[in-house]
Amino acid sequence: DEAATKAYLKALKQARNIEAGLMKSVADVRRSSVSVLNKQRPRQRRGGPPVPADAPPRLVGVGSGVIVRYKGKPWMITNVHVVRGAHELEVVTFDGEVHAVEVVDQIERYDIALLKFSDKVRDYRGVNIKPNESSSRNLSPGTWVIATGNPFFLALDGKSVTTLGVVSGLDRFLGGQYQYVGAIQHDAEVNPGNSGGPLWNLDGELIGINGMIVMGQRMPGAGPSNTGASFSLTVGQIARFLKLLTGKKDAQAGDLGIDCETMTDKRGRAKGARVTRVHRRSPVMADRPGKRPQEGDVITRVILDGDSTRIFGKDDLIQEVSLYPPGTRVQIFFKRASRSMNWKGTLVAGR
Repeated sequence: DEAATKAYLKALKQARNIEAGLMKSVADVRRSSVSVLNKQRPRQRRGGPPVPADAPPRLVGVGSGVIVRYKGKPWMITNVHVVRGAHELEVVTFDGEVHAVEVVDQIERYDIALLKFSDKVRDYRGVNIKPNESSSRNLSPGTWVIATGNPFFLALDGKSVTTLGVVSGLDRFLGGQYQYVGAIQHDAEVNPGNSGGPLWNLDGELIGINGMIVMGQRMPGAGPSNTGASFSLTVGQIARFLKLLTGKKDAQAGDLGIDCETMTDKRGRAKGARVTRVHRRSPVMADRPGKRPQEGDVITRVILDGDSTRIFGKDDLIQEVSLYPPGTRVQIFFKRASRSMNWKGTLVAGR
């Protein structure tokens, strides 16, 4: 009937408006996305002939990255595991041009690597990042996100592959060789080769760097692929370390040198981070034993660079420290039995 037709046409118009906005955002953000090529010299196989000293590096792996502008200069952000072991690195920009690049610095613990062009590049589209960039960008579960990158070598021409999804969760923690702290979980399909590539919101704002995925095997003999659970480093974490990464000294993660576990009450509610070990490198070791946190104490609050945060469990403490470099002022509030105490100092360089 006429009412149904009007409702259909209205919904169709709204859908086309959403589609047009999405296409515009994708066209804009793809220009800042790059494909990263990791080239390595061949290694001599056991019992095989020697490898000539002048043997050229071969392409052994690919990843993704994003061009950012910081203090008026172009840089590229990617993952440490994308550039690991490279003898030569190249990126392919949106226009299909291949450029030699080099690693400026990296923070191994958080899988963050900074690259720069080996030669001057005038025509580039970079994303502005401010030192005080927000980690959240007003994200919540259900927020639409766009991933661009180079999965399965499909963007060697520079035209990044685009996928769409929604935020599935926030403040995720993944341990292992690399720590993803306060990570964004989303279901925009990313696969091997997407690592280091950007995650955007629908306004074309950079919100994260794709890194880890939950892998699955789709068919016998096929390579691993995405299962719908992808994890991205937040732009806020990257922004906090850009000053160090672009500086003259080696960038390092800030560290408390304290291991903890989540303490819960009788109802199973998290009440704080119980100290299980204090490492010798911990800054608290410079203070007297009776004044510093020790095994069995429960950390309930930290103040880092003036920002106060309530600590309900182990992950809360790890997440807060992950945003700050060595030398950051820190104050720890903790309980020892029924006594409330606090300690002041600075973060040390993490391992």
